[in-house]
Amino acid sequence: MAQSIYVSSNQLLTLTDDAVLYTSSAVINEGVIFNEGTIQLDGNWSNQQSYSGNGWLRLTGSSDQTVQHNNQVVGSLEANGGGAKIVEGSLSVNDTLSLINGHVIAIAQNVIQLNENVQVENANDNSYIQGTVRFRGTGYHYLPIGTSTAFLPITLEDVTGVSPLVEVVAFSDQQLEVAGEALETKVVSNYWTITSLEGRYDGSVVTLTATLSDNFDDIIGAVVVESDNLDGSFNNLGQRNREGDRTSGLITSEAIANKSIVALGLTAEYVLENSVEIPSAFSPIASDATDRSVRVYSASLQSEGFLFTIFNRWGQVVYQTSDLQSALTSGWGGLDTNTRQPLPSGVYPYVLRGIYDSGQAVEKTGSITLFR
Repeated sequence: MAQSIYVSSNQLLTLTDDAVLYTSSAVINEGVIFNEGTIQLDGNWSNQQSYSGNGWLRLTGSSDQTVQHNNQVVGSLEANGGGAKIVEGSLSVNDTLSLINGHVIAIAQNVIQLNENVQVENANDNSYIQGTVRFRGTGYHYLPIGTSTAFLPITLEDVTGVSPLVEVVAFSDQQLEVAGEALETKVVSNYWTITSLEGRYDGSVVTLTATLSDNFDDIIGAVVVESDNLDGSFNNLGQRNREGDRTSGLITSEAIANKSIVALGLTAEYVLENSVEIPSAFSPIASDATDRSVRVYSASLQSEGFLFTIFNRWGQVVYQTSDLQSALTSGWGGLDTNTRQPLPSGVYPYVLRGIYDSGQAVEKTGSITLFR
């Protein structure tokens, strides 16, 4: 077994730009570390005295690692290896946060703080921050946060204010009833709290994550909502932009959010003019019947002039319909309409052409992934 690296109280450890210190065990610092290079470890990190520098701290253990950083700042932080990185004591990041494989868990009252202009890389379902996250400064902030059961990143597209320090927490597996003016009553699973701690926070347009647990039929009518009270009425902030589908969609608000709670809701004006949605993936053997075919989602298309065509990778037509109602209700279930045989897993390009009720023509292209 590899021995731990120990820096005693009367020692100074300096790493220059190109220096790399690696151990498959732990690092214990009771002295002074100045890191402009890379410290990589598979064991626990315990900084009990003084740490500074703009270098990397790379946590690459395949088993869980504890991170005690003495409430100090690290230049860049990487989570990799697959094990959880359990932060005991708050930690601030100045330059880059790279989340590759392994959750960063801020337990109890501990906090991960992203200082101004931090770059976030590689966050995904297998690597994000669980717990409380703070950010400092105005402008764009992407927060790769979530809970023990869900990755729920939130993007504050353009924070305004004066030197704000803001705290954000994600909540999942809830039963939050969202209702208010211009909103249908909708129960959702996820919400986020935004709390100003220092300076002045004037709000931001926000982008929120839709997940399957929110139980939207589709996200055409999903909007960002806000409130200062979980039991109160919500304000409808609209939908400036949407990406993806109900399983992993992104909804951007039209208006600025500046209240303490944000979530997704459903607009009462569900028919958004000139909108059409096609899921990006499906499986004929999915447990949820609504995910066993690809349907077209739109309430503003005319039946006249409609044509939905799906191709295989060689450009051959495997599905085509001019029947809008069929495309809306049953869709494509993964059969080759020429042979009536099931098609293999893969990516299938599509073209949709139609005319909105407003008279405007639409042509939408993309691809659908079939899983078996």
